[in-house]
Amino acid sequence: MTNSLFDIRKACLTTIVLFIHAACIAQHGTRSEFNFRNDNDLYLFNKQDQYYTNGVFFNIRQTVDSANLSDREANRLWGITVGQRMYNAYTAQIHHIEEVDRPITAYLFLSANLDRYFTNETFLSFAGEIGTIGQRALGRQFQEGIHKVLNLYDIAGWEYQLNDAFGADASVRYGGLIYRNSARWFDVSAQAEATLGFNHTGLSVAPSLRFGRINPLHQSAHTSGRLQSRGRPIGREFFFYYTPQLNLVGYDATLQGGMFLRDKGPVTYTPARWVLYNQVGILYANQAITLRMQYIFYTKEVPGMFFRHRYGSVGVGYRF
Repeated sequence: MTNSLFDIRKACLTTIVLFIHAACIAQHGTRSEFNFRNDNDLYLFNKQDQYYTNGVFFNIRQTVDSANLSDREANRLWGITVGQRMYNAYTAQIHHIEEVDRPITAYLFLSANLDRYFTNETFLSFAGEIGTIGQRALGRQFQEGIHKVLNLYDIAGWEYQLNDAFGADASVRYGGLIYRNSARWFDVSAQAEATLGFNHTGLSVAPSLRFGRINPLHQSAHTSGRLQSRGRPIGREFFFYYTPQLNLVGYDATLQGGMFLRDKGPVTYTPARWVLYNQVGILYANQAITLRMQYIFYTKEVPGMFFRHRYGSVGVGYRF
């Protein structure tokens, strides 16, 4: 195959332009949302670039015509996301291959999703994703550029990154409300997700606890459901949440390299089959904006990694 088939950058840019054009010419009353999120361990003020060190995500969501909804369906949205995740070893200053305790790579991807929300406060989502690891994912260029702009230390070790590999994944997610108190300031929900593909394959289960001013799940930023297909006004939200998530890892190309490559790269590892994530965050949302801050810590992705990892995340959404 030619390199053009794998030029994710051009595909992402073209898709975003077409999507924005479609949103601009859509019929009156269509609601849209733009979201940006950044994950980085720099938010913890620990002055390190470790493991999952940076993630940048741009997302556009749009409502589906309410005429297409059944009586039991409260809301339906679809969206497109362009993003990059960047992975270092335990430090971004690797000078010997023996120091690489987690494979070095970035993952650049484009995904599309359809989210359905039901009146009984369950939800069902489908997503498809294409992405690449290796040099094509532009991790080295992005990290070197950021360090130069911010006048940070010189990085080293990208010569040991994984080889280029392209793949596609599909996922389905289902969740719903388990309990909410009569005063409606506390609830418990849960979701399960299954992913099958060439870059990522696995299962996850995640309960979630919310405390504060909360909306039903089909009207909440917590489930990315504040846009309303039926155009109904919804209240503000301001709450704290805690979400533990247990992942069963079947395949992870950022650890194991491309599934069909013979030469996957200078360093690959077999992942830990079970990884536990913990997310603690605060979220505020009104009619126009959503603001979110999170702290995430999790167990080792590879049994031989030197440390467990933690990072911060900030996000903002704007509805128009």
